[in-house]
Amino acid sequence: MNKKILIAEDEEDMRQILSLHLTSKGYIVSEAKDGIEAIDKAKVDVDLILLDIMMPGFDGLEVCKKIRNQVICPIIFISAASDDMNMMKAFALGGDDFISKPFSLKLLTYKVEALFKMGERLLQNHGGNERKRILIDDLVVDITSREIMYNKKVIPFTKKEFDLLVLLLSSPKQVFTKEQIYERISGIDGQGDSSAIVEHIKNIRRKLLSAGFSENYLQTVWGIGYQWNNQ
Repeated sequence: MNKKILIAEDEEDMRQILSLHLTSKGYIVSEAKDGIEAIDKAKVDVDLILLDIMMPGFDGLEVCKKIRNQVICPIIFISAASDDMNMMKAFALGGDDFISKPFSLKLLTYKVEALFKMGERLLQNHGGNERKRILIDDLVVDITSREIMYNKKVIPFTKKEFDLLVLLLSSPKQVFTKEQIYERISGIDGQGDSSAIVEHIKNIRRKLLSAGFSENYLQTVWGIGYQWNNQ
């Protein structure tokens, strides 16, 4: 089944270029010209969202904040302002990747395909019946449905947050550097900065704590990286 992508971009020329390009790659594309329309169209089943930061109505950061608890698909932020502050805000709100204008369509394709391929690799690597669910106390990580539940309540995770947590859970006690984590969850075509992993880790901890999962199993190994240790 063809993947569905929502393009939320206020510049009509840019929106049309992206739409034509992604359609030519076999994706089903829908478009939103402002933040209000983006929020409305994100409610429909989509597999990935390209979200421009500077939009009328609500900007991309506000859109992400409003939809993130209901939308679990990957979100790639697009911005002409590539400063670290905007990038960190994007990741903190649940973005999975960030691309700065101007960019090549080839780079955009790599980023989109990398996010989709990572999900496919995850299912292949954990396809056995014995690993379709990971259980830690009352925390349930369902590999097939890509849901994380604590006390039978779903915790909304972004794609990269989910992939990162599963990576650590799959090799308990193993210490992963930020660079290793970035390479694993972004795939060979991944582009960007491994420093974003710090924001993903913060988001995972915050969401687990907010849900009531208070055990600090996700540990920082200072000067090296991160591990999951529930021993």
